[in-house]
Amino acid sequence: MADETGVPWRSGRLYLLLATAAVAPLDVTILGPALPAIGDAFGVSSARSGLVITAFAAPGAVLAPVVGMYADRFGRRRVVVPCLLLFGLAGVAVTLATKFWIVLVLRAVQGSVGGSILAALSMALVGDYYEGARRNAVMGALSAVLSFSAATGPVLGGVLAARSWDAPFALYGTSVVVAAFVYRYLDAPAGRGDGEQEGDGRSESRPTGTHDTSYLRAAVASLPAAEALALYGATLAGFAFVFGGVLTAVPFLLEETYGLASGQVGALVTGAMLLAAVVAVFNGRFARHLSNLGLVSLGFVGYALGLVGVWASTAVPSILLALSIFGAGHGLVLPSVASALSGLAGPEFRGGVMSLRTSVVLGAQALGPPLFTLPAARLGYELPLGVAGVGAGLLAGVLFVVAGGRTGVVDAPGDGR
Repeated sequence: MADETGVPWRSGRLYLLLATAAVAPLDVTILGPALPAIGDAFGVSSARSGLVITAFAAPGAVLAPVVGMYADRFGRRRVVVPCLLLFGLAGVAVTLATKFWIVLVLRAVQGSVGGSILAALSMALVGDYYEGARRNAVMGALSAVLSFSAATGPVLGGVLAARSWDAPFALYGTSVVVAAFVYRYLDAPAGRGDGEQEGDGRSESRPTGTHDTSYLRAAVASLPAAEALALYGATLAGFAFVFGGVLTAVPFLLEETYGLASGQVGALVTGAMLLAAVVAVFNGRFARHLSNLGLVSLGFVGYALGLVGVWASTAVPSILLALSIFGAGHGLVLPSVASALSGLAGPEFRGGVMSLRTSVVLGAQALGPPLFTLPAARLGYELPLGVAGVGAGLLAGVLFVVAGGRTGVVDAPGDGR
């Protein structure tokens, strides 16, 4: 008998969803190593070249819920294809830019439709197509692709930037290719909020709340308040730990205290993120035994042990072990939160609910680094990491309480479609 709860590896639909997710982390990760070359090419300072990242992130934080609203109103597939196209074409167009302000404008266009927004839309589509443990399994595979793409992006960007400042931007052309395949081959999720009936292409009726300015309020009101707050809060805290702790504080700690070169630091951090990808792949199996909130609370235990472990470490090998535990925790949290939110939201609001998650992630990206770097100016990096670890442990307890003291499976198994 076929496994109706695992990842359907023979499904063409699965690979279209994974391809859509794979291009999302190319938003920022491939450009970090290219910033010095971009600055040299246009004769701008390092601070100004950093605006290439800021120009992308700012529009997405504001527009993600709007894109989600239109995805719910007109259909996820009908929105994801133009988003992929615009993300790719604007990125490739940067290679033709002759002025730095043109680069920033094109990056803002990219940020309004791409990156984390594409990730949110692909997660919403997973919620449309799959249910129960299979949803967790596919969400785990998708999260693994996101983690792997994010981890390998800096390496790929560095190699391309060594050839030319604009070479990394040519890679965005892959998004156009993915858009063509999604448009041609991704079938409609029958009756699951894609805005069209399977077979006839006619629009489904939509609740009034998806057509007016009360959409987001209606979407939020449709969610169980305590669980939704816990899930969005876990997203904010978890990604603040990632962006502020592992991607900001830990590299400074390794360079300043242990004298590691940037390449060695990058290898350690990449290893932790790759472990997150490995753990995420098995999310479907874990979901057979634990509820989503149970998996999230267990993931926060991993955050706590990892951050406290870095604080307590006195040698690089023990830091590597602590980062590995942190990465395992992130591999539990990322797909479990996405699966839980996708399951809580009805088809008519799923795009908006997942896109709101994107805004929370981008908020964590902005909030996380200062939470660690500001106190580090007086206290060093070890203590903020240790305090964050204790906070993660407390949050694990809160999540357990929100789950009603139960971590066992409470969701009914899906139909496996």
